[in-house]
Amino acid sequence: MIKIGCVCGMGLGSGLLVKMGVDNVLKRAGYKEGTWQTEVMDTSTARQIGIDIYVTTTEFAKNLMDTGAKVLTVLNLFNEKEIEAVLIPVYKVILAKKNKE
Repeated sequence: MIKIGCVCGMGLGSGLLVKMGVDNVLKRAGYKEGTWQTEVMDTSTARQIGIDIYVTTTEFAKNLMDTGAKVLTVLNLFNEKEIEAVLIPVYKVILAKKNKE
């Protein structure tokens, strides 16, 4: 399973909307539910062990670069086309890697 952290400032409303966007993008791309898990996080709790991908803004990404996870930045956290453009290529690579393990 690929764990995706949806990071916003407070871990509330905008984080939930990012989570919904990420889930929608992955479903539309044809990935089966259960191959990923999305979690809403604020900037202070985002540095969790086991997260494969973070989706956030450039402002919050600075604090996540040394986590070992892929950090994907978008200008508009609510734009699913933008999320799709950065998420799908990285998701494919991580999924292929996990399937080999």
